[in-house]
Amino acid sequence: MSILEAVLLGLVQGITEFLPVSSSAHLAVLEHLWKLPVESRLPLTTMLHGATVLAVICYFAPLLGRLIGGLWARDAARRGSSWRMVGFILLASVPAGAIGVVFGDVIERVFASPLLIGLMLLVTGGVLFGTRFARPRGETGWLRSLLLGVAQAIAILPGISRSGATIAGGLYLGMERKPAFEFSFLLAIPAITGAFLLEVRKVNLAVLSPAALAVGMAVAFVAGLAALFVLGRAVTGRKLYLFAFYCWLAGLATILFVR
Repeated sequence: MSILEAVLLGLVQGITEFLPVSSSAHLAVLEHLWKLPVESRLPLTTMLHGATVLAVICYFAPLLGRLIGGLWARDAARRGSSWRMVGFILLASVPAGAIGVVFGDVIERVFASPLLIGLMLLVTGGVLFGTRFARPRGETGWLRSLLLGVAQAIAILPGISRSGATIAGGLYLGMERKPAFEFSFLLAIPAITGAFLLEVRKVNLAVLSPAALAVGMAVAFVAGLAALFVLGRAVTGRKLYLFAFYCWLAGLATILFVR
């Protein structure tokens, strides 16, 4: 794999992993068009996932620091709030974890066709556009957490954006915009990390050029940080629905032109 291919895959992975446009759809279409050999594609895309894990941890480091510090805080209210949030994250992680372990490979094979990916992108666009009309009504709770976990599980389907499904789900359930954004990515950390750890055991890094691997991971990391910044501004600025237009165009283009 060339440096240029590694850079392009790093850009696609870093940007689409966090923006609500489905990284799985973009990588699947790109790999379909390029006809990249599986022996070099899988190791690189797996390591790019590792780079995006680091990006989300770095971006949310202050929030994670407050959350972890609160677990042992002397103030009972802060300590209780932190433990409650950990419980919400664990509960919401169950649906996607269970489905990913049991059915993940089957789902990816069944829904790998460009037609189905394009259709799922159209669905993602519809979900995002509806957030324009969402109104806050309450805080994160046990039931909301479980439902957001179900939304994350549905996003295993290629073409359904994980961040789009969970942030939109939070907004539809009445969460404020900033907490919905933050909870989506607190939930993403165990999900993306778990997926990375499951895949990294299967790959043979010896087939990759060290330079291509290093460049691809660096590009994915920087692009991921930039995407998180853009998405955070879009969510808090009530502009999340604008990504719907891109998803609709990408979905239609995939259905019409990708074979």
